[in-house]
Amino acid sequence: MNEELDVMMPQRTGLDPNLPLPLYHQLKNLLLQKIQEGEWRPGFCIPTETELMRTYKVSRTTVREAVSALVHEGYLSKKQGRGTFVNHPRLQERLGRLTGFAEEMLQQGYVPSAELIAVVDDVSNDKTIQAVGLPNPQDWVRIERIRLASGDPIAVERSYWPKDIADLLRQEDLSSVAYYEVLERNGLFLSHAEEDIAAVNANREDAKLLGIPLGAALIEMRRLSYDTRDRFIEYTCTRYRGDRYIYHVRLQR
Repeated sequence: MNEELDVMMPQRTGLDPNLPLPLYHQLKNLLLQKIQEGEWRPGFCIPTETELMRTYKVSRTTVREAVSALVHEGYLSKKQGRGTFVNHPRLQERLGRLTGFAEEMLQQGYVPSAELIAVVDDVSNDKTIQAVGLPNPQDWVRIERIRLASGDPIAVERSYWPKDIADLLRQEDLSSVAYYEVLERNGLFLSHAEEDIAAVNANREDAKLLGIPLGAALIEMRRLSYDTRDRFIEYTCTRYRGDRYIYHVRLQR
């Protein structure tokens, strides 16, 4: 069967062959509605091609194009030999605003938390420190955490702080504390930051921490932050799961 034969099929559920919108696009919108309204929840295995053909009275080609479009847009994932599953929604960070992970998650309705991996006092031989060129590396501390949104691991965060600031952070519960909130409570306010974003693949350590396959796509964010006295007080390298996180920027002309 093909798209032309679809037009001849009567009694479609929610599909209208007389509309200018292609049938596969109409079907895609119907399936997307099931995801967005919660009828198909994350992790749900959607009906097979044959079941969708029978339900919507369309060709295999129409079903495949609709499902492929949703896979391409990140709403669905195909798993060999198992079926097609609904993805967890991607978390979005808006570029142009200096916020922390916890603030972004709260604004999107998620509960932010963390799992402490390590606190390292001696980073003088740290390759990252050497590459970034942090001043007086013996005076910096590295804090490593897994960042979670409502219990789901989203990112591996490795942040570097001057020892006086690290001491303030270590007085808090590092599994729940929001760094920028602690700074502001202690009279330290951020002014601006420089941020680089790159696509990387998960190494063995990050894959294990995030529970993803080795080599999976990650979004690496490297941030250098300055306080209101123009003091360099933070370097953070955060690796986000590419299947759960996107960056959004508004452009104007």
